[in-house]
Amino acid sequence: MSKATQTRKYIIERTAPIFNTKGYEGTSLADLTASTGLTKGSLYGNFTDKEDIAREAFRFTIERIREVAKTFVGNSGSPRQRLIKLLDFYESVYSNPPVQGGCPLLNTAIEADDYRISMKKVVASEINKSIEFMNVLLKQGVEEQEFHADTNTRELATVFFAAIEGGLMISKVSSSSVALSAAISHCKKIIKSITIK
Repeated sequence: MSKATQTRKYIIERTAPIFNTKGYEGTSLADLTASTGLTKGSLYGNFTDKEDIAREAFRFTIERIREVAKTFVGNSGSPRQRLIKLLDFYESVYSNPPVQGGCPLLNTAIEADDYRISMKKVVASEINKSIEFMNVLLKQGVEEQEFHADTNTRELATVFFAAIEGGLMISKVSSSSVALSAAISHCKKIIKSITIK
């Protein structure tokens, strides 16, 4: 690994928790230099601008969560069992977040509005990847005749993701896991309703 690549990696790892906790607008250049111990020149010698650092820090944080989720879900078990494990993982995120600052999709999506188009595209892409992961599990369940053949897997995956992120947002704001637990419980009821007995 070249020195430039090592420096970029170091900057991303050190700034990711700050961006995820404070947000893009709330993170100052002073925060970035303090967390890395590098000068403004060193930061911008490795990245074009603050948004470039934020974008890479977001990708890094998402990848860390994905790794934890995949480990939690594992590769064994039926698609239904793995989907339930994935829901259990999301429920655990409220009380035991795998990264500092909570869910980066939720945190960043709120800030990635129309004036930050490049970040909005990155967030949209990551949301689609998360939905697609659930969609694949649901499709496998249909193919293995675990779920009813008429299940609209993409639609259901989107509903699950929206319910989970909405529940997480309400739980975060209310400082109570009740909303997230209710969303997860409802998703599990839907899974039960599409399961072939």
